[in-house]
Amino acid sequence: MNIDLLIKMANEIGEFFSGADVNDPQGAARDVANHMRRYWEPRMRTQMLKYYEERAGAGLTELARNAVALLYAASQAPPAAPAAPTAAAAAGGAPPSAPAKGAGT
Repeated sequence: MNIDLLIKMANEIGEFFSGADVNDPQGAARDVANHMRRYWEPRMRTQMLKYYEERAGAGLTELARNAVALLYAASQAPPAAPAAPTAAAAAGGAPPSAPAKGAGT
């Protein structure tokens, strides 16, 4: 996709969310980042992150640049550690959501 179009879209999304909470610019940046994460195709996000890395987000409004910075930081973070097993699972018991054996028969 054309990077100029992605920049325009990011700026327009930022403009929309800037009016939602004028007193919380970081919240607005999180809203824009969440919108991009939920609705942009992965290739679009990847292209925008590459552009941000190479050009520091030139052409993006401050809000859109802050949102892309949040996405970039998240993409650079190490993956989260897997959750520890529950006590029941560690003891060999059934997980809490699983029906007991023989239930309903």
